[in-house]
Amino acid sequence: MNNHGANHAASEVKQRRVWPWVLLGIFAVLLALGVALGMVGYRFYRQAMEVKTHETAAFESVKKAKDITKTLDSTSLDEALPSMKEHTAKAREITHGDLWNIMAKLPKYGDDIRTVQGMTEVMDDLATKTLPSLSGSLNTLMSSKLSDGEGQVNMQPIYDIQKTFDNTNTQIQQEYEKLKDLTTPHINKVKQAYEQGLEQFSGLAEKLNQNNKLLQILPQFMGNDGQRTYLIMANTTSETRSIGGLIGSLGSMTTDNGKVQVGDFHPNTEFLPTTIGTDSEHAVFDEPLAFSFDIRDQSAIVDYETVAKNLTSFWQGSKYSSNVDGVMAIDPVFIQELVKMTGDVQVPNGPLLTGDNTAEFLLNGIYKDVYIANQDWYFEYVASHVMNALFENLDVKKLMQLSDITTPMAEGRHLYFTSFHEDENQSFKDMGLSKGAPSSEENPEVGVYLNQQNASKLDWYLHRNTTVTRTSCNEDGSQTYHVSFTMQNDLPDEDYANLSWYVVGGNGQAAAGVRGQATEKMLFYAPAGGSIANFQVSGSGKGSVPQATTMDGRDMYSALAYIGKGQNLTYEFDVTTSPKATTDLKFDQTPMGWTDLGVTYDTKSCSIDK
Repeated sequence: MNNHGANHAASEVKQRRVWPWVLLGIFAVLLALGVALGMVGYRFYRQAMEVKTHETAAFESVKKAKDITKTLDSTSLDEALPSMKEHTAKAREITHGDLWNIMAKLPKYGDDIRTVQGMTEVMDDLATKTLPSLSGSLNTLMSSKLSDGEGQVNMQPIYDIQKTFDNTNTQIQQEYEKLKDLTTPHINKVKQAYEQGLEQFSGLAEKLNQNNKLLQILPQFMGNDGQRTYLIMANTTSETRSIGGLIGSLGSMTTDNGKVQVGDFHPNTEFLPTTIGTDSEHAVFDEPLAFSFDIRDQSAIVDYETVAKNLTSFWQGSKYSSNVDGVMAIDPVFIQELVKMTGDVQVPNGPLLTGDNTAEFLLNGIYKDVYIANQDWYFEYVASHVMNALFENLDVKKLMQLSDITTPMAEGRHLYFTSFHEDENQSFKDMGLSKGAPSSEENPEVGVYLNQQNASKLDWYLHRNTTVTRTSCNEDGSQTYHVSFTMQNDLPDEDYANLSWYVVGGNGQAAAGVRGQATEKMLFYAPAGGSIANFQVSGSGKGSVPQATTMDGRDMYSALAYIGKGQNLTYEFDVTTSPKATTDLKFDQTPMGWTDLGVTYDTKSCSIDK
């Protein structure tokens, strides 16, 4: 991997364990209360220390199981549960004794004591209700054989645990809601411990919820109710389009009673010259190089469900026409994640692709080392290989690994899926797999989407970094943030000098045809119910100030950015959320060729209080 790939990999956000912060957070709460309420007496102090001792022991007993959502080690969990139950029960008993109940009625500091009581309740419920139920489901699933090794998946074990797992998930979500509903503590250290515990518990709740959704819809997806046919759209983010990249090929996958078969991929040339595009889409992309909105340009549309429907029309208008039950979109970053799961891929007369170099090869190396006529075949070979390998020997570990990568891949827009069975599609939406433009007032996002206008593969070299800084929490409940979005063209001199226009651009296409110059049609979307203001543009490149327009019924802003070799360009603007916002603003963008989103958040200026 080259330096920029290594830097991105090194900067990935590290996963933190759930248990240490939840339990140690309670310790910090107790110690802080012991100091703040020291006048109450030695008895309370001793009880607080006793609770600390029990929670420490509970933490030590469960530490062997580590993060159950990753290890799925039901044996370690079973061994840890008896000791954990004993200690959480005693901690709960102490904090709900007469002394604590009396102190919970004190002005101001009583809130903090009630928060401690609530936290010990949640931990005890977790130990006595949720984790034993989860362990039972895991034992059932781990002892089952899901695959015959030839692509046939046995769905019966999934059916067997669906109800139990769903009930377990309901319990953990209720416990999480109970934790969220506790009064925010007054003492700063208590507040910090509570917020850390809340954050970490949310990770456990989110992970179990994700796993549950996968288990609930998997049998239908796998064709247990009859054969399903899914389209697979392969795109390259080296030539960006709003929600991905230029669409290189379209393939299919069938599932029938657990049997999976990945079909051939067909290059985009087989679906030309048909076009599908609305008047407003053409109006936005009318300069400097108008998109034709043939199959290659469909992912310039920000709403994935619309893209999926359009791709289905292309497919059904071709010689491959068939019924379509849903559409999946994948890119080389997602394929690299599958390579990590299924094993290295030796490309015939090509390199050995691993979990570290697959994306780089498919997004850059292939254009340097493989004739243009053979590039689609290489991509199709790798994609087909890993998709088939995923289901050939499907086991619980692989199934949960797939669940683990689904959220980050969906958030980074490297993976999409929409089902045309409406009763199932909501689950895929809830998993973030059918993303469109920002649409939630409660969970606000601001979107910035790029579309390469200089026919090339220059977006591999275009690095982006973004900072999102909260500047105020407003009286009406909204929040205001300052966003700084920077693009840097790191095209090396060697590639600039030696590679063809196919990679570095400059094919004589009027204003877009400048060698080595990334020419981006930029789309800016405000949060639902919110606004964008105060655009400023700076840097060694050239960029227009975004102008208000509409596309497909949505208000947005459009701009053109020109970033030559070695140049950079920064767009700064202010974002105000809806007054209904209950979470911090998130930054949504066109995917890059790596997993690091390049986004830094600073929300310390004030806190959302809903």
